[in-house]
Amino acid sequence: MKNKEKTVEKIKQAAVEEFLEKGYTKASLRTICKAAGVTTGAMYFSFESKEALFRAILEPLIVQYEELLEKYMKIELKDPEKGARLDVLMMQFILEHKKETIIIMEKAQGSCYESYRRNVERMMERSFQVYYKSRLETPPNEDLIKILAKIRLDSCLEIIKGNYDMEYSLYLAEKIGIYANGGTEKLLQNLKEFHSN
Repeated sequence: MKNKEKTVEKIKQAAVEEFLEKGYTKASLRTICKAAGVTTGAMYFSFESKEALFRAILEPLIVQYEELLEKYMKIELKDPEKGARLDVLMMQFILEHKKETIIIMEKAQGSCYESYRRNVERMMERSFQVYYKSRLETPPNEDLIKILAKIRLDSCLEIIKGNYDMEYSLYLAEKIGIYANGGTEKLLQNLKEFHSN
């Protein structure tokens, strides 16, 4: 790795720790530079602002997350039995980037990503909407979908913020996925019966 790449990586690693501890708004570039062992000039040579640094850390992960979400949703639509396994794969990706996930979901106020948590909720709502619509003759209740998506997101965040190792976190994700799948099937059956009466 070249010196410039090493410097950029050290700055990013120090920034992740600072953003995680203090959040975007209170994070200090001076503290980040000190922790990375670089001058503020070196930092500004690579990143024009705190926002640019924040974006450089999070944007590649956001792109990967959204691509995975879309890919897994298509697979689950074709084969609902794979849902719990896909939840585990998604959780594995998220846990490999645990600190960044916590930052974007809870510490991004004041940044260009401050509304990203709501965006994730909307993506989950759309995913639930498409899935339920594919299995029902009538469109699902929007309020119900919104609540179900929030429950799923909150359970994922509980795992992410928990002090669990990777293996146990994935175990929890799998069990929640199995539980959700069983509950989804029961709910679909109930909704079909409700609409046929």
